Amino acid sequence: MQYLPQLSLLFVLIVWWIVKRSTKSNRPTQFAHLKPLPGPKGFPFIGNALSMPRAQEHKVFKEWGNIYGDIFKVSVFGRTVVIVNSFDIAIELMEKRGAIYSSRPRLIMAGEWMGFNETYALMPYNDRLRASRRLAHHTLCAQAIKSKANVPEEESERWLRRLLDDPKDWKQSVAEVNGAVTTKIVYGYQTGGKRDPMVHNLEVALHAFSLAIAPGAHLVDFFPSLRKVPFWLFPFKGIKELANHGREALMYGTNSSWAFVENQIAGGIARPSMALDTLDLIKNERNKKTSEDMANVAKWTASATAGGGAHTPVSALMFWILSMVAHPHVQKKAQEELDRVVGRDRLPTLNDRPDLPYIEAVIKEVLRWHPVNPCGIAHATTEDDEYEGMFIAKGTTVILNQWAMLHDPDVYGLDTDKFIPERFLGETPADRVRAGNPWSIAFGFGRRTCPGQNLASLMLFCFISKCLATFNVKRPVDPQTGTEYDPPVDAAPGNVSFPVEFDCTFAVRDQKAVDLISNCAEELVPGDGLPKGWEVPPESHRLAHHW
Repeated sequence: MQYLPQLSLLFVLIVWWIVKRSTKSNRPTQFAHLKPLPGPKGFPFIGNALSMPRAQEHKVFKEWGNIYGDIFKVSVFGRTVVIVNSFDIAIELMEKRGAIYSSRPRLIMAGEWMGFNETYALMPYNDRLRASRRLAHHTLCAQAIKSKANVPEEESERWLRRLLDDPKDWKQSVAEVNGAVTTKIVYGYQTGGKRDPMVHNLEVALHAFSLAIAPGAHLVDFFPSLRKVPFWLFPFKGIKELANHGREALMYGTNSSWAFVENQIAGGIARPSMALDTLDLIKNERNKKTSEDMANVAKWTASATAGGGAHTPVSALMFWILSMVAHPHVQKKAQEELDRVVGRDRLPTLNDRPDLPYIEAVIKEVLRWHPVNPCGIAHATTEDDEYEGMFIAKGTTVILNQWAMLHDPDVYGLDTDKFIPERFLGETPADRVRAGNPWSIAFGFGRRTCPGQNLASLMLFCFISKCLATFNVKRPVDPQTGTEYDPPVDAAPGNVSFPVEFDCTFAVRDQKAVDLISNCAEELVPGDGLPKGWEVPPESHRLAHHW
């Protein structure tokens, strides 16, 4: 009898599916002649649910693409999911036909229960999304972000100080200092060092989001009617706890961070920030009602930007650290370029970037080797469509396999699993065409391209170049034998990709490097003006996204 609730739920689902199939409308007449997309055969009701990958789905989708082509479909509990493995097809659908491919599928767990549908990451394609992205573009476009370039410069130097003082804490420091860049740019908030409450809250909310957004992880996303079913009936443990946990962290962090901005403005001490820029923009609008509505859009735009900026660069930096440990010859070559161009008497700055092509190639190769979002965030169609004689129905979920595009042997050669920055030097196919540039793929496509990629670019350059100038990233040492060993080189499961757990050693290069860090890095200044009673929601019930 202990399985009676689950069996009852399954019976309800089967009946619901039969009714839905019996009342399903036929394909519109103008599309009746089209053939269906190819794809693996499935079973009645469940479709391909049993064969859908639970981890490393980007690799499985690439293997299926070798069988069914660069665009194919799978069916999961009656929902059609289209997989795109080709850059050219992604451009055709997401950019040339962006008006009908730019929405999001309905996600109950992450979107409605947790509340992330208020952010531009999960918002459907509508006027509110366009307003939110306009605000984000206003402060994050390439020209606007130049005025904020001092922030990643300063915070990357603070990271060097933390590595020098406590090199064993490198995992936590990567996440916290990245969060410091984001909170300062978005909210004008200066962190207070380790375990800063605003940065820590971002980590908690984003880890819950990563668990909730994983493809196929939650049955309720395939059957929205289940949102009305009492939590105790669900066959999976922890769904209520995860939903409540994510919502608490998101809502608390969003509202409290915005309250910080309002406190600073009221006190006349607000620092320059994205929030301040967007409020000034709204204030200048002539329609008062629109301005009042837009204030709430600005709050959620800031929340989405802070979350993305505190999460995705951490993934890239983790994979960069792993690449340096696994490929010491690449690290040596990058350091030789830095020593030759910059010298050893100062730290590299963004002004040096045009003269450091190998550092630039390393950054591109990190994004290609292990992209931050291997399958991105799913798109959804808002109209029926035809692609090369095949039918794509309205309401179809579309997954863009960015990992497959970044491992295309026709662009990058047969050694796509290897870390080779040289592929982005000189007149190579990967460097000549847009399809070979990871910045054109790793941050999404069309009208859902990540608006924060310009900031991410600055952050990655500052952190990577300054660290290579002052530290050697070495293989971990076995405490039992005292010898170095090779770390595992692979990605852990998750919508946002992070390496499987590994360790390494940060060793300062020499006394010159110590002097540079001591002279350039300012002491951390605690954040001031936090809302009264600020407390961070409970820790995630699983490991943090950066371990």
